[in-house]
Amino acid sequence: MKNFWIVLSSIFIINSYVFAEEITRETVKIQTLKNNPSIAAAKLSLKNAKQEYITSIGAFLPEINFESNALTNNFEKDFSYSHKLEASLNLFSGFGTYSDVKTNALKLKSAQAHYNKIVSDALYKAAAAYIDLIWAYEKVKLLECIKEKKIESKNMIELKYNSGNCNITSLKKEEADTAIVENDLKTAQRYIKTASSNLLEAIGRNDITSVLETNERLDCLEKLPQEPDYDNLIIAMPEFLMAQYNLDSCKIQSLKAKGQWLPSLHLGGEIPLFDNKQIVCKQNMAAKISLSFKIFTGGERYSKTQIASNNLKIASENLKNTANLLKAEAVKYYNSLLDAYELVAVKTQYLSATKLQAEISAKEYVSGLVNYNNWHSIEKDYILAQIELLDAKKSAASKRVHWDTFTEKESQGEII
Repeated sequence: MKNFWIVLSSIFIINSYVFAEEITRETVKIQTLKNNPSIAAAKLSLKNAKQEYITSIGAFLPEINFESNALTNNFEKDFSYSHKLEASLNLFSGFGTYSDVKTNALKLKSAQAHYNKIVSDALYKAAAAYIDLIWAYEKVKLLECIKEKKIESKNMIELKYNSGNCNITSLKKEEADTAIVENDLKTAQRYIKTASSNLLEAIGRNDITSVLETNERLDCLEKLPQEPDYDNLIIAMPEFLMAQYNLDSCKIQSLKAKGQWLPSLHLGGEIPLFDNKQIVCKQNMAAKISLSFKIFTGGERYSKTQIASNNLKIASENLKNTANLLKAEAVKYYNSLLDAYELVAVKTQYLSATKLQAEISAKEYVSGLVNYNNWHSIEKDYILAQIELLDAKKSAASKRVHWDTFTEKESQGEII
């Protein structure tokens, strides 16, 4: 019965990988743009900003109203009816209308920059999760090879022990090492499902229990990018653009606040369309133009002017702070990328050396030129060097994706 359940579990695990969904770097990007809820919400916010901008433009157009009245005295049968058409237009309102349109235009640009940032962040999260999935599959493959090697080593030590050429502690140590590798392999195999779930969540899909499969590997690293001009690099980033648009908006609001000290000019008119008591003639048409100026508002205009001036200074300081922060992050991310690439080169060289040393040591141990402890230590270094190189490749790939998304945020989102 125990063997039956072992076989059944093995079949279940095999089927889960046989029917796994294959995914690539490109499909990860396509599915993220299509399914990610953060991107969908940001797109709706961007559309709302566009509608608010279009609505604000309507303030330059006249407002037209139709009015219809019915009147009776003492509820008698004799009713009087009248209809008229009214039109009004604000010719000048102290730059209020102009300021509102300009402000909404800047809000639309800021919403576009924010949308680009959301898209960039979502794509980075999905790309990082995809790299983690690639690493998970490579880790399983590596541990399978290590397991086979440890089994061969254990069998060799067992032969030596049976022939009286080594003691029981060497055999027990090899058996323990083999058990550890087998456990690591099972953990790595289970982690594939965890990595798949993380990637599906980053993409925005609901089937987070599905298992994903990829044939792409971390072997090839892209060419290291040249160090950029950090001052020019940051000016196209969404964070900088949003801070710049906020500063421009504060300038407009300052103009609007100062415009409160100016008079307002209003144009209006009405046209009676029908009256059941008489035929309407052109003499009943009316038009007017009005000029108004607020002499005293209890200090409201002065307060708003001071608030707008302070907000302008705050926005200016925020822009400087954002620029400094982005440049500092860019320097940090680029140096981190350099470190990761150099670490891969060093780990590759170290793996080559430990591999050669392990091959020589194995021959010497079989020939009896070195003892078990020396051979075992060298074998352990070789195994560790393989794992460390794989981890270094994962780190380099993740940091390259981070750098690419950090420097290309302005081109990630679509223009709506």
